[in-house]
Amino acid sequence: MAWTSLRNTGVRWLRRGLIVLAATYALYLMAGNAFLNTALGARALNAKPERFQMHWSSGRTWWPGRVSLRDVVLRGQSRRLVWETRAMRLEGRIALWPLLSRRLHVSDVRADEVHGGVRRVERDLVAPPARAGGWELQFDRIASASVRRAYFDGLVLEGDGTVQVGFYKQLRGGPMALMPSVVRFRQARLAYAGAEVVREADAQVRFAMDRHRRDEAAGIDKLLKTELAVALKGKTSGVDITIGPDGKGALRLVPGTGTADLDVMFARGRLAPGSRVRWSMPLGGHDATGASRRDALGLALAVDRDIVVKATMPRRDDGRMSLDADLTLRGNDVPLKRFASLLPRASGHVVGDWHFSSLRWLSDMVAQAGWLSFDGAGDVHADVRVAGGRLAAGSRIAVPGVDAVAEVMGNRVRGRARAELQLDAGAQDQLIPRLQVVMEHFQVASSKAPAAVYVQGRDLRLSVNAAGDPARLRDTLEARVTFAGARVPDLRVYNAFLPSAQMRFDGGAGTLSGDLSLDAAGELGHGTLRVAGRGARMHMAGLQLRGDIDLDLKLRRADLRQRAFVADGSTLRLGNIGFTESGGESRRGWWARIRLDRARLDVDSPVSGSGGAEVTMRDVGFLLALFSRQKEYPVWVYKLVDAGQAQVRGRVHWRGDVLVLDRMRAVNDRYEVLARLRLQGAQRQGDLYARWRALSLGVEMRGAQRRFHPVGAKTWYDGRPHYLR
Repeated sequence: MAWTSLRNTGVRWLRRGLIVLAATYALYLMAGNAFLNTALGARALNAKPERFQMHWSSGRTWWPGRVSLRDVVLRGQSRRLVWETRAMRLEGRIALWPLLSRRLHVSDVRADEVHGGVRRVERDLVAPPARAGGWELQFDRIASASVRRAYFDGLVLEGDGTVQVGFYKQLRGGPMALMPSVVRFRQARLAYAGAEVVREADAQVRFAMDRHRRDEAAGIDKLLKTELAVALKGKTSGVDITIGPDGKGALRLVPGTGTADLDVMFARGRLAPGSRVRWSMPLGGHDATGASRRDALGLALAVDRDIVVKATMPRRDDGRMSLDADLTLRGNDVPLKRFASLLPRASGHVVGDWHFSSLRWLSDMVAQAGWLSFDGAGDVHADVRVAGGRLAAGSRIAVPGVDAVAEVMGNRVRGRARAELQLDAGAQDQLIPRLQVVMEHFQVASSKAPAAVYVQGRDLRLSVNAAGDPARLRDTLEARVTFAGARVPDLRVYNAFLPSAQMRFDGGAGTLSGDLSLDAAGELGHGTLRVAGRGARMHMAGLQLRGDIDLDLKLRRADLRQRAFVADGSTLRLGNIGFTESGGESRRGWWARIRLDRARLDVDSPVSGSGGAEVTMRDVGFLLALFSRQKEYPVWVYKLVDAGQAQVRGRVHWRGDVLVLDRMRAVNDRYEVLARLRLQGAQRQGDLYARWRALSLGVEMRGAQRRFHPVGAKTWYDGRPHYLR
């Protein structure tokens, strides 16, 4: 009886337990499936849609912790990266008890027909400050045997893929980690911007990331916490490079058959020994003339204690687009932020030809000569040796065509040029850069008005040399500019440098030649300038002249800061000169040869100068005409003109609109003429003494007034003060 009662009680409790379980299960089914198939689930998971969203078309759960979803879309953004994943079906197992301690632990997730990727956006979504108490998310294993498509911006990978990945993340700025994960693709296709890069590829990527917080490694610094191994084998496409008439190159991927074989291992900022890359692809295209090319581009990389990089592209007969590089990068660290920091680690040899849409970078290679710059499109041939990241002796860079500009002494010299830079070794193994530039056609204008060209020429040659410590190249750099016979359409352009009230050109064309040595600042050290004109019209000391002029100016710097130069040995030749005196008398066929034996020039605008001069002239007719008209002189005075050529010595000074001739003495075996003359604006004053045999005369000039001294002329003249000390 008791046993029967006990049994009945047990059955009742079992029945009640089963009912409670059934009710609880039914309640779970109702609540769980309602959560998955109504707006409740979307609202709960998408509280911050700008950072994370999850949507699905339908879902079900038949057992606590097990969930199945269809047509799943997950989106999120971190800083400027937006990610998205789509799956036809998603199944997972969630541990329920950890939820009570704000921990989401998903031990297993399976996904079918997966598509996903990452793209960059302009809007930066800054993470909020870290706070304690964030949910912990741990996904031990997310797997799919049907990954179909993955992308990063315009780079797209399609094929038959599998993935197994796990991660840990604590929200509110807590730590995160990637567990050892792997992605595999077979018969995959990699494309960029819709163009195929690799096809029929077998690829495998293994990766993991150490646990860390955002403040310990953000952005690209996360790679310092990452292990990554990439293996890829496949067939590559080709690439076409087309050079347009404007000199700019266009690159596009085209069908072709090359090979890709790489096995690269990266661990926390370093390439692991044994990493290797072999990549080849057909190369085609057209140059600016329309000529086609068909070659191959090869790239190889091998890692041991150092990184060895080799690249080849065969040279063509036309010498365009070729490459043969063999470089060793010391160590196996990978610079994550400053890729240029690889340069100091590089040593090796690079030979190549390439077309650049801009050659402005060539200016940086001669940065010590800041007054010289290059720009425009052009070809480059390089035969470069590198040691410790620096160009080494024996390197050579040649540019057959480049736009060159040189700023020299306030002048802008511009032209299309060919250039060659060569590095030689000095006696102490120091580098000696040698740059040769040839402008086949050039123009010269003022730096203040570069559009107003006043000299046009051909075959200007510029050489730049420097030796010694690269840090002191500005102290040792020397340059030389040479050109000859450049055309000066209008000689009046030089009036800006002359005391135009007393000395100027009124017309005529000429030529300009030069041989100048410059320093690192583009300032003149020494050299010669030669100006020649035929049939030039000139104004000098109140007289109008027409004839030939040939100025050979020899300059040697005396004071750079003041732009002062010694001009000893400079000469001025006047030939076939005709001039008209103020009274209307005309002279023809006069000539003079002037040599400055002691002279100093201040090269400003206008130029000022002073010094001693030796003059050989046909006769003293021009000197006499400076003081008075022929009809005002006694008849015997102009017999001096017929008395043969004269040797003249004297001193010259000009500054601004002031021109002074002093201690002028013209003599030959028949006569003697002494003179001093000062011209300032419209004011004229001077003294003249002339002697022929027993006859002599003094002339005192004050503006338009003339006073003659026929008696005691020499005593009178000697009593007059000199104008120059």
